[in-house]
Amino acid sequence: MTVPSTNAPEADVQDFADMSAALTGFSSSFLKPQIDPVGLARTYYEFAVAQVGATPMSALLEAFLAIKTQPPQAIADALLETSAASPSSQALIAESIVAMWYLGAWYVPGRQGGGGFPPTPLQIISSEAYTNGLVWNVMQSHTMGFSPFTFGYWSQPPGPLSNFGVNSSNGGGQ
Repeated sequence: MTVPSTNAPEADVQDFADMSAALTGFSSSFLKPQIDPVGLARTYYEFAVAQVGATPMSALLEAFLAIKTQPPQAIADALLETSAASPSSQALIAESIVAMWYLGAWYVPGRQGGGGFPPTPLQIISSEAYTNGLVWNVMQSHTMGFSPFTFGYWSQPPGPLSNFGVNSSNGGGQ
């Protein structure tokens, strides 16, 4: 399912990509490249706004902008409230955004799975979201049935994670 465009301001989409970079450990230019035929940053931003509302998303982005100059790991720790015993609804939205980037699916903020299993995603956002999920880059792999690599790529060891968009400098990607 593709979310119809709400014509979100480009500045908001860029702030979302920058925040997502800190949350995921990937570089912002990888998440939202200058030439972007897929447009996942916009799709994800608009999808998240449709799920949680404009006010909570604006509050999360404002919290990010207030600490934007800190190292990526410090930003992620603050937004995800890693030291809190019980994360706020804002931190739960940030968790859902991380899952969205990695898995291409939306998980309802705060919903827990049962019996040791993760929660069921609300939905897969799109086929592009699934095939471009960050989990494949971290695994240096690709989805079943779709590969952006050329035939025989498996005969060589994979390159470093930085070749796959992971920000391995300045505290990111850890």
